[in-house]
Amino acid sequence: AFRYQGAAGKYMVDVRYFDQMNGASKYKVLLAGKVVDEWSATDTIPTRKPDGHSSTRRRIGPLALRPGDEIRIVGQPDGGEAAALDYVEIRKERP
Repeated sequence: AFRYQGAAGKYMVDVRYFDQMNGASKYKVLLAGKVVDEWSATDTIPTRKPDGHSSTRRRIGPLALRPGDEIRIVGQPDGGEAAALDYVEIRKERP
């Protein structure tokens, strides 16, 4: 979890996570305590490790963000998949 510190506005949020072939982790993204997206990591990726081959992006939004909003990402591991995250990127929505 982290607090958004930028200017208020509409933004796209990219979550970079690892989707391996040895499980189906579940993810939720909460903004200010409310679920704004959720998914299962069930792509067919030919690797059992969190590495460059299993690196996957989930694009969420546009979301209305305000300074101080908490963004929380919750991962539930499954099988050999650890629900690992790499990073979160926040980008201004393009008109």
